[in-house]
Amino acid sequence: MSMSLRLTLIGIFCFPLSSQAAPAWQAEVSPPQPGNFAALPPTVLNLQVSWQGMLSAGKVQIEFAPPAAKKPGAYVVRANSSSTGPAALLFPYTSRFWSEMNPLTLRPIYFQGIETDQKETVTTTVRHLPTQVLSEELAKNAKTGKSKLTERSFAFTPVFDIFSAMLYIRSQKLELGDHFTLVIHPFDTPYLLRVKVLARERHQDRNAIRLKIGMQKIDRKTLELLPYKKLKNDATLWLSDDASRLPIELRAAAFIGDVRATLIP
Repeated sequence: MSMSLRLTLIGIFCFPLSSQAAPAWQAEVSPPQPGNFAALPPTVLNLQVSWQGMLSAGKVQIEFAPPAAKKPGAYVVRANSSSTGPAALLFPYTSRFWSEMNPLTLRPIYFQGIETDQKETVTTTVRHLPTQVLSEELAKNAKTGKSKLTERSFAFTPVFDIFSAMLYIRSQKLELGDHFTLVIHPFDTPYLLRVKVLARERHQDRNAIRLKIGMQKIDRKTLELLPYKKLKNDATLWLSDDASRLPIELRAAAFIGDVRATLIP
């Protein structure tokens, strides 16, 4: 269940500083400058997570620029999620996320996620520096109380987090056929994110922009692309085709089955 909620957030949405040859996919990476679409004002989104669009499995709330979150010079996004219904009995899970980014460039500065399931609580802290990304993962065992700290670095730039990538894609023109490739570091692992605009159509009784989203892991040492086995096929995301461009629905074929996250009006 925790992975399905992670997939929801990840979906809703350079150059290596080493002596090794640049990876072939580097040529795909989109310019990091955001587009000219109007910035998102303070907004709260509530999404329902389900399996096959029927069985309620979780809920997600995302707050963009919450007025109560005072962080001078930064655009703040915070989110929380939890498993619900039968899924909460089988896979109890809760999370809290906090992201700070530059409001002009939409480049991330700081991210922290706290996730709790029946086995452990994992606190992931990610700091985005000019030349690298530093991550710390502190895992505390629920039974023993013992903790394990894992520290990693990723010498690459530019790199986005979950929420800065969402806002970057939202800021673009999003004309039919447009495609974007970003390096993201959503938690403690880097990925290559590919997004393509497929169609403008009606979805959930709203004008919508349909996007295809694909992800591959990046080996932080060799920069080799690796399969992301928990996502079987490219995911589909519909954004509202209006001044808000809010996520209407995400559908992903995950290892646990068809996972959907649908905006609650």
